Order: sequence, then C-alpha cells, then structure tokens
Amino acid sequence: MKEVKTVGVVGFGVMGALIGLNAAMSGYRVVFKELNDDLVKSMYEKGIVKPLSKRVAKGKMTQEQMDELAAKITGTSRYEDLAVCDLVIEAAIEKMDLKIQVFAELSAACPPDTILVSNTSTFLIEKLMEKVDHPERTAGLHYFFPANVNRLVEVIRQRQTNDDTYEALMEFARQNRKVPITVKDFPGFAINPVFIASYLVLDSFYGDKYNAITLEKLSQEALGVRFGIMWVQNGAGLGTCYHAGNSMVEYLADSDVGYPQVPESLKSKFEAGELWDIENGEILADPAAGSQVKDRLLGAIFAISTHLIEKEVVSQGDLELGIKTSLAWPKGPFTMMNELGMEEAARLVKVAVAAGDFKLPQKFAAGDLTPWEL
Repeated sequence: MKEVKTVGVVGFGVMGALIGLNAAMSGYRVVFKELNDDLVKSMYEKGIVKPLSKRVAKGKMTQEQMDELAAKITGTSRYEDLAVCDLVIEAAIEKMDLKIQVFAELSAACPPDTILVSNTSTFLIEKLMEKVDHPERTAGLHYFFPANVNRLVEVIRQRQTNDDTYEALMEFARQNRKVPITVKDFPGFAINPVFIASYLVLDSFYGDKYNAITLEKLSQEALGVRFGIMWVQNGAGLGTCYHAGNSMVEYLADSDVGYPQVPESLKSKFEAGELWDIENGEILADPAAGSQVKDRLLGAIFAISTHLIEKEVVSQGDLELGIKTSLAWPKGPFTMMNELGMEEAARLVKVAVAAGDFKLPQKFAAGDLTPWEL
C-alpha cells in the first residue's frame, strides 16, 4: 500500500483550502496549485493565514503552533511542482471539461504511482479520468462541507481503481480523523442522491399553501432533526442546490431509477439571488396537509436509498453511517423504514412513485416486506 506523506490540492478556493488545512493539521505536507502566482499568494492569505490568525486571537492555538502549521503548506502555479506529491486531490470548480483537463495535466506532471482523486460531488469519476495514464491509481475522495468539520468522506471506487489505491485512501481518510465509507462510481455517489432528492421534493410544495417556514418545520418533524432541509439548503447556497439538482435529473430521470424534477420554486429563488425565508410567516397547522408533505418526503428518501442498495452503490451499513455522519440525521433510512414497519415504508415508497419522483425499486415491486438487516 502506498504511503502518503505529501498531499497536493488543485484549486484552493473554500473547499480546497479546508481540505488542505485538514491534511496539514493531520501531519501531512501540503502543496496547493492555483492558476497564477498572484492567486497563490491571495488564496494562501485567505485560506490559511486569516483562519489560523483568528484561532490564535481566540486562544485556540499559539502563534508558534500557527507558524509551524502554516509552514507545512506551500503554493505553486506549476503542475510540475506537484510531482513531489504522493496524493493529489482536485478541488476545482464543477466544470467537467476543466476537471478532465486538470487530470490530463496531472497525469503528465506526476509519477505514475501518484494517486489522483477528485472531490467532485456530481460527475462520474471514470469520465473525469479518461485522459489519465494508469487509471488504476485514480478514485474519488468526496469531502462534505465544511471539510474541516464534517467528518464524512466518500471513497469512490471507479471500475479501474485498484486495491492499493483504495486502501491508501481509506487509511488517509482515517489519518485525517474522518469517517470513510466505500462507494461505487455512481451519479452523486451515495449521500447526495438521497439529500438532493429530499430537497427537490420538499421545494416542489413551496407556494401559496406551503411557505418556507412550514416546509422547514415539516422536514424537522419528519426526520427528527434540529435544522431542517430548507435551512441546510440556505447554508449550502441555492445556486449549488439548483445546479446539483439539474445534474442528478440529467443523469437519472430517464433511467430505471428515476429522479424528482427540479421545481420552479428553487430555480426562481436561485435566479433572484434569494434564500428560503424560514424566519417569517405563519406555520400551516393543517395535519392532513402536513402529512402529504411528510409522506412524499420520506417516500422519496426510502425509494432512492433502496435503489442505491439494489445497484450495489453502497452497503446498507455505510449508507446509514454516511447519512447520520454527514447530514446529522439521528436515524438512517433503513432504521426509519424498520421502525415505521415495512408495510408503511412500502406505502410511502409508492406515494413517491405515484408522484413521478422515482421508479418502483425491485424490493417493493416484489412485495418483499422483510425488514432491513442492520
């Protein structure tokens, strides 16, 4: 198994800087790449110096500790300077052609045993690596925002990823104090297909009858969470939510899985540059109207989770662990189905199918009401 000592990060925006900082705090040397020397300097200041200086000011670390940590991180504008890296993580903006070109450059600049991974949240890994020599050393390493706090990392094996690469990435994630789960290359991987479906369905109810504060409350009640799905969308940014939704629809809507359409309400909010208003307005008190939303929300979550198992994208245990870790839901989808009872779970899945959100998973099509083994 390859030992990782030096980590490269391509793209040092918010996510890239957090990934680099997390690696440096875990003892790794970090080399990041930006487009030009001016950006290298400004991104280092913005992503490393400023946040660490705040920690010093708050007494969370000493100046000496900051200097020691900052010294582990250097920047460059040249791909050739990443040749010293054992692992390179691409964290560039979500444009497929750009990412493919980044990996072509990395393949030319780095030794053939350097592990090359993408932090993409939407694109298939195999497609991004189409110009890489020795694709067996490529994979996905999907961090969740914020990467210095959220403990989940999806380790994504594409068809050609070999065991050495996979094992080195699992060990790297653990050394970064992360919780890694194993995922097969699939649109959105494992967690995002569930979360994106949940907000697309919820947002589709927005209108005269259901305001944002009502939908926030209903999602809190349905999932047993402190911060509901409308709140999480605001935190992620509605632009991110809108583009991710479109990507998932493009990949899956016409497949044997299906996927909820992107509602006009989300598109309108994004284009207007607004967030969901979850502070103002009257919460709808009609229990029947509330049940209608909760039934479709849970049905969609249960349907896509079952499809992911049937497609062998992820194990039941890893999907449960991943959702609880990354989304802070107290229960994963299979625990929720078991606790509601499989007859009720089947009814809810069929509600989502009747609404056009998903195709009926094989388990429920066969009338299999066996509880999930956890």
